[in-house]
Parts: sequence; C-alpha cells; structure tokens
Amino acid sequence: MNLESLFHQILKPALGCTEPVAVALAAAAATQASAGWTPASQAMPLPSWRETEVCAIRMRVSRNIFKNAFAILIPNAGGRKGIVMSAALGAYCDPRQGMGLFQGLTPEILRAADALVHSGRVQIEVAEDAPSDLYIDVEVQRESGSGACTIRDQHANMTCLKQSGMVIHGSGATGSNAAKYSPEILALKAMSLSEILALVEHLPETVLSLLRETVEKNVSASQVGLSRPMGIGAGYFGASGAASACTSQYVSSLTAAGSDARMAGYAVEIMTSAGSGNQGIVATIPVVAYARMQRIDEKRMLKALALSHLMTMYITSYIGYLSALCGVAIKAGIGAACGLTYIMGGGLEDIERAIKIMVASLTGMICDGAKIGCALKVSIAADMAMRAASLAIRKAEVPDDNGIVAITAKQTIHNLADLSHSMEEVDQKLIEIMLAKIPQ
Repeated sequence: MNLESLFHQILKPALGCTEPVAVALAAAAATQASAGWTPASQAMPLPSWRETEVCAIRMRVSRNIFKNAFAILIPNAGGRKGIVMSAALGAYCDPRQGMGLFQGLTPEILRAADALVHSGRVQIEVAEDAPSDLYIDVEVQRESGSGACTIRDQHANMTCLKQSGMVIHGSGATGSNAAKYSPEILALKAMSLSEILALVEHLPETVLSLLRETVEKNVSASQVGLSRPMGIGAGYFGASGAASACTSQYVSSLTAAGSDARMAGYAVEIMTSAGSGNQGIVATIPVVAYARMQRIDEKRMLKALALSHLMTMYITSYIGYLSALCGVAIKAGIGAACGLTYIMGGGLEDIERAIKIMVASLTGMICDGAKIGCALKVSIAADMAMRAASLAIRKAEVPDDNGIVAITAKQTIHNLADLSHSMEEVDQKLIEIMLAKIPQ
C-alpha cells in the first residue's frame, strides 16, 4: 500500500463548497475547451476574461450535485450563491487552478457573471439518467464556437472535453467508469478494520506532513468561525455557551465554527476528506481539539487523525462520494468516532463498538443540500462522535438485533451503504421541494 498516494487522494485542499466549485470547474474547462484547451495544456488559449465572451451555458447535473450547489454561498463573490451563479463565474475562471479556482474572482468577472445570469443565458437540468451520483455536464457556447466538459465520480475528474462537438480529451462515453476509485482506495475498501488500524502505526513522514497541513488549514477555518457569528453562528454561539472548554459541546462548537465559515462563503481554504470540506472538518477538529485539551502528544494525535480520515474514505468507498444520507454524520462522523476512540486509549473492539453506536444514532440524518444550516449537522456529528467514543471505551455496545446494526462493524457499514443506496425516492422528493422554491 502506497500510503502517501492514498492520503493525497483522501485529503485535498479546496476553497468553497466542493459541489459549486466542481460546477464552476466544469464551466471553466468547457469555456477553454472551446478554443482547444485540455488538462495537458501549459497555457490557456483564452487568457483574459474579456476574450471569453459567452453566449450561453447549458448544464446537466445529477441530483446530488444540484442539491449541494443549490443554495450555497460562493467565496470571494460578494454574497452571490447557487449553482447557476457558480457556472456563470466558472466560465471566466482558470481551470488550471482546480478546486481553488474561486481564488481568481475579480470585480470584472463578477459583473460578467451577473450579466449572464440576469439575461437568462444559464440553463440547468437535473439529469434523471445521470450515470453517477456525482455528474456534471456543461456546454458553453461562444460566438466563435462551443466547448463542453463532463465531470463525474470525483469533483475534479474531467472524463471528457469537447471542442465544437469533437472529443479532444477523454471519452465521450457516459457508461460505467472503472476509474471511480483508484487501486489504493480499492485496496483500502478490501481491508479489515484491524488492517486499517495497523496502517496508522507506520505512517511515512510525507503523510505526517500532510496531516499537519490538514490540522493547520482546518483549525484556521474553525478559528475564523469562532471570531464572530458567521452563517447561523452554530459554532460561535455554541462555544460561548459551553460550560467549559473540556465538554463535548465545546468540541462540537469548534467543529461547527469551521463549517460556519465555509458555508457562509468566507474565503478560507480547508482540507477536504473523501471529497467533502465539511467531512474534512468533522474528521479533523474533534480529534485535534480533544488531543490538545488532554495534552496528548502530536505523534498519537496524528495517528488518530489518520485513522479518522482512513475510515471516512473507507465508508465512502461503499456509500459513494455523494448520497441521500448526510456524509458528515455517516462517514466523517464515524471516522471521527474511530479516531477519538483510538486517542482515548481504545483498541479494535472499542472502535467497532463506536462504529455501531454512531450508526445506531445518526443513520437517519438526510442530506438536503449544502447550505449554512449544515453547521448544525456538523455540530451534531462531532458531539455524537465524542459521546460514541466515550461510551465505547466503557464497553457500551448496541446489540445486533437493533435495526441495521450487525454482529460486526464491517457488516454494519455494509448495511448502512445498502440503506443509502435504496433512498432514490427520498432524493427525488428533496429535489422536488427545492425546485418549488425557485420563482417561476
């Protein structure tokens, strides 16, 4: 197992919520593809926003992309938000910046995007036949030609670029994509929990350095959210109301503060985990906060943090990057519980108990899109992770006759994945409710 490669696939920096960023990235790539750009290009053929005069943008997205980009604020965009604006802004951005492309927004780009949106030249369709839960197909029409980009399975995975209808990168096929998960992630998926636990005992320095960077970025986001009320202020007000700095309420508030800052559109770069910024925050902050409160040495903290993110990715490999269930609860929340149990001195059996407790308590939390209210779910996931770890090391256990909880933690995760995959009608109803909010 190449741990350096694996962790670089799990932990990736991003500025802004990952779904609207991915929409913008697709629009940026489509615009440049209209002039022949591909990811192998050293320079953009359209280097100035003035040269990217856009006539129209048409996009088809999966349900999960739609709901997660529907109402979220965009960093550096002066309060602008939503999936239509994300595509309009993206048309004038640099696709070479990847998930950090909103860093390049300027007043000129904002005005150009406003003109696109207000003139009705950005059209969106929820693709009921999308071949993946994470699917974006954008076509940009310019006076001198058109370009198209398809992103699927992962947020920056451009599977096809077209210039005036001709494929210039990847494949035009929309069928099954065997590259959804890398060999390293597939190897992780095949591991037992004991094998995953063993991985954290032998982390190379390159991985430790990446974990330190993760701590620095995500703690910085938390500090921003604690500095003043942002979003709905779940972190700021929760921390000020905590009885002490050693309670689960305080830890959950620290975690929520990072989400408050991100979801309010503050331009803070964080480290994502398994494709999600809020998952990155949930899988990081509780472990770091507990370690610092208890004065636990950095070496053990980083091992616990590695376990948290490994388990987040492990569960994602069964459920998918996007789902009808809330990822901060059923993926990163479980990951955090595992990391916290480890740092509290728990072993394999305790970690298995913590997984079952998390599944028994938070499975019903749905994902109804990315928005400032996500900070509340982040807070709940972090709080329950603390409680689950504390219960698990005291040998509290959920019996296997309780709901989807099974004899083993691994089978419990499989049951969780099966449940998530069965919720297509729930996702459809969520989309109907959200579409009804759009003025006709």
